[in-house]
Amino acid sequence: MDLFRSAILRPGPPDDFALQTVQEAIKPQKQTKLVQDENQLLENILRTLLQELVSAAVQSGEKIMQYGKSIAEDEITQGQIPRLLDIVLYLCEKEHVEGGMIFQLLEDLTEMSTMRNSKDVFGYIESKQDILGKPELFARGKLVMLRTCNQLLRRLSKANDVVFCGRIIMFLAHFFPLSERSAVNIKGVFNTSNETKYESEAPNGISIDFNFYKTFWNLQEHFSSPASLTLATTKWHKFTSSLMVVLNTFEAQPLSDEEGNADNLEDEAATFSIKYLTSSKLMGLELKDPSFRRHILVQCLILFDYLKAPGKSEKDLPSEVMMEEIKSCEERVKDLLVVTPPKGKEFLQSIEHILERERNWVWWKRDGCPPFEKQPVEKKSLQEGARKRRPRWRLGNKELSQLWKWADQNPNALTDPQRVRTPAITDYWKPLAEDMDESAGIEAEYHHKNNKVYCWKGLRFSARQDLDGFSRFTEYGIEGVVPLELLPPDVRSKYQAKPSDRSKRAKKEETKSAANQAEENQIATPASEGDGEGTKVELEGSTTAQMETDTVMATGSGNGTPTTEEHHQKQGSNSSDAEGGGQEAGQIIEAEAETGGLIDGETDAEVDLVGSDKI
Repeated sequence: MDLFRSAILRPGPPDDFALQTVQEAIKPQKQTKLVQDENQLLENILRTLLQELVSAAVQSGEKIMQYGKSIAEDEITQGQIPRLLDIVLYLCEKEHVEGGMIFQLLEDLTEMSTMRNSKDVFGYIESKQDILGKPELFARGKLVMLRTCNQLLRRLSKANDVVFCGRIIMFLAHFFPLSERSAVNIKGVFNTSNETKYESEAPNGISIDFNFYKTFWNLQEHFSSPASLTLATTKWHKFTSSLMVVLNTFEAQPLSDEEGNADNLEDEAATFSIKYLTSSKLMGLELKDPSFRRHILVQCLILFDYLKAPGKSEKDLPSEVMMEEIKSCEERVKDLLVVTPPKGKEFLQSIEHILERERNWVWWKRDGCPPFEKQPVEKKSLQEGARKRRPRWRLGNKELSQLWKWADQNPNALTDPQRVRTPAITDYWKPLAEDMDESAGIEAEYHHKNNKVYCWKGLRFSARQDLDGFSRFTEYGIEGVVPLELLPPDVRSKYQAKPSDRSKRAKKEETKSAANQAEENQIATPASEGDGEGTKVELEGSTTAQMETDTVMATGSGNGTPTTEEHHQKQGSNSSDAEGGGQEAGQIIEAEAETGGLIDGETDAEVDLVGSDKI
């Protein structure tokens, strides 16, 4: 503890000696950060030192935040307690000690301070708000700070310490984020303990209607608990009847501009009180006060605004009859605010703007405080909805323009005999085969299969030079077109066709050729039917020829001429040979046509030429 006493009196910033003092006092295991037990020991030492400094300040009769302060050679020495708090705050900010230690010391200091000294302590808290609100400190001490401020508010008088209470509430509003649930009042609890007491019996010599006096101040009971009006219809009827009496009185006794100008708002702000006096003797004067009337009318607007949207569910909404009554009363209240001097119309516009913001705030709380911070949108080169302009090239596209540029730079490029040269299929697919080798360790995004131009050219080369590899494209994709001899053994096994697959493929081709032959036969049948007359003539001629042949055979069978059976056998063998030759030629044409169908336009033309030559 003596080390910290001497550290408090040392000049200079805390970062010069704070960590060194902790190391000498605690002797921690780590040089820059304390463990849990060491933090607890240090906290006990600092809290004890703080109590001794506060007691010494009380005995000396000085303010606790100015105890030990001195002025020497035009230099102001800071008080000992603020100096101690600065040292601890530096250690917490740099994470040398536990972050909640500074909040614990501030809570102890406010509890040991009188109300006169608490203002100075809270002034120190306000000056360090930016540091205390950092994420590493706020997460550790937000509940302690909330408890400290609430204890101060309980100790303060709401009538005499209005400014100090406002400072505390404003600090909490800035210190805690908007979405902090501890400051939300999600349940919508009202402060029903704020009762307005007024006279229950009329005093002697009263000059006003005492029934109106009781009716007027009875409205405060409904203003303090708006939710009770929607639960019981009797309370609502009682409230509306009382409100009508008050509004009728305000309308019957309008205020003049002279009475409004006589009310100096600046003097009123200097002597502002949160509650009006309820004495019946002052009722006549209060009715002539424009500020008093505005307070009552604004309370009515706040109540109506709550009743129109009390909750999320429809059962909490008021009935249609109640909504109509609310709307009529609200219009009367607004008309009274407009005619209340000074500047009644401008005052009503300000109140409506405030109520609209409050309405949005209430609905945001009831929706669970969703985060409203949005990530920054990336800047786009083009505005939304604008059409992206396509780049214009000199020769239609990028590749042709680049070729033309190269030709301008190198005129001999167009006359070079090696300019147009088709590469071998193995040389072309070698880069893709290296990509498929897992031992090469090439990432997938850099594979050649992602290059559409490379794959398109490779398919053209395979269709011309390697039909077997080209046929694997439908089953394995672009990697199946790569020649098998270029692939490693482990990769090659994936793309090799099994014997069973080959037999299935052969059967599939036979089935396809049989289907094509059946289609050709169906096409040829109508043509044979169209030639019916010619067939009849042929049949008649063949019948005549057969009769002549039989006659010849009957007359000269021994002259070595063939018999009728031999003649028919010979004709049958010739016709079968002709049919077999035609079918075989048809299969060749179909195979050539199928092969040409797999190739693109240029290859189709070449295959058609070959088929015509064979025919």
